[in-house]
Order: sequence, then C-alpha cells, then structure tokens
Amino acid sequence: MIWALAVLQWLHVFFAIFWFGAVLTIDFLILPTVQSVPPAVQQVFGRALADRAPKIITPVAFIAIALGIIRGIAGGVLGNLGSAYGLTWIAALVLGIGLLTWGLVLITPAAKKLQQSTTGPEFDAQLARLKFFTISELGGFLLILVFMIAMRFGY
Repeated sequence: MIWALAVLQWLHVFFAIFWFGAVLTIDFLILPTVQSVPPAVQQVFGRALADRAPKIITPVAFIAIALGIIRGIAGGVLGNLGSAYGLTWIAALVLGIGLLTWGLVLITPAAKKLQQSTTGPEFDAQLARLKFFTISELGGFLLILVFMIAMRFGY
C-alpha cells in the first residue's frame, strides 16, 4: 500500500509541476517574447498559442487535482478532516479547483479573444489582459505551494 501512495504522490506532483511550469513559462518566457516580435508574428503566434495551450493545460490541471483528491483519500484524509492536515488539504483542494476555474472562466476566453484580435492596439490590449490574468494566477499557485509544504509537515 505504501508504494501505491508513493506512486499517487509522484504522479500528483508531476502533473502539478507541469501545470505550474506551463504557467511560469507562458508568463515569463513566451508572452514577453511575443511582445518583442513584429505585430504580424505576434498575431500568428498568439493565435497558435491560444489554440493549443488550453488543450494541454486544462487536462493536466484536471489530472493534478484528481490525483490530489485520490492521494488524500487513499492517505486517510477523510478520517482527519478536522485536523490541521485535513483543513490544509481542503484549502488546497478548494484553491486548486479555483485555479482551474480561473483558467477556464478568465484565461481561456481571454486567449480566444486574443485569437480574434487584429494587430495594433486591440491585440496589445488583449495580450496585456491575458498576461494580467496569468500573472494573477501565479499568486494562487504560490499559496497552493505553501499548502503543499504545510501538508508535508503535517500542519
């Protein structure tokens, strides 16, 4: 049984790192690079990114959350929901679902709107809006990281 928990933990961490890493890469590497190229290139690349990113990131996020739920249940969290660990697990779960919702409700529509934008001020405004949403998302990821560390130490 211990090996199963270890596998669940490893997979959960892997998919969570993938999700968080994708957001970091988009925020600090891809979007600034897109902003530095000519407008015609921005539009073509921005459309391609806005089309592909949700198709990859959304399932990865769902898997990370599902594995966190399964890992918690397999580890006995349901019998300890009132403990510090249980409360931290609930908070992390709610925040994880909130981050996924943030992506689906704000980021994905902003990316779709970017796809429809033409070059110039409209495209620049949509790109800035998308960047604001993804940078804001990082605050939630940093908080969830604190929760994961706290759970590791039983708080």
